[in-house]
Amino acid sequence: MAIEDRNLPAGTRLEATYKKSRYVCTVEGDEGGKLAFVLEDGKRYKSPSSAASAVMGGSAANGWRFWSPEGTAASTPPARPRTRANSGNSTTESARKPRSQSKAAHKMIQPTENQEDVSEGQGRWWCDACMESFLVFAGEEPTQCPNGHPVDDPELTATTAAGAVAIE
Repeated sequence: MAIEDRNLPAGTRLEATYKKSRYVCTVEGDEGGKLAFVLEDGKRYKSPSSAASAVMGGSAANGWRFWSPEGTAASTPPARPRTRANSGNSTTESARKPRSQSKAAHKMIQPTENQEDVSEGQGRWWCDACMESFLVFAGEEPTQCPNGHPVDDPELTATTAAGAVAIE
């Protein structure tokens, strides 16, 4: 279960299971109100995403989806939306085109490819942050999803993994 309330008080314990191992991250605060996300080994990070990235060995991660408040972790991961890549109709691994290595920032909200079941005058968009689709008027480009995730949230759209940062 992802973190739904991003206003985490100091002392909150977060947990995640990655590659069959359980990890714990504690939220700590200072007098200035800044939060630190501290792993069991004592390393401190400025965001849940950078802490999740460290657990995953440097891979970019969305910490708000990676961590769960302790005691609420789901036993199975959430279902992924059906796409061409996982529909069973995709081309073989060797016939696929290599992914582009561009460093352009990833937009969290994008139009869906399949617009067949959408009423005239509307368009279906997908939010990578909450993993949900939503409708907007045709010709409009949303600046955020109905759950409030902006198109270009810097914490969620990082193209590289953040490293450990000392917090004073």
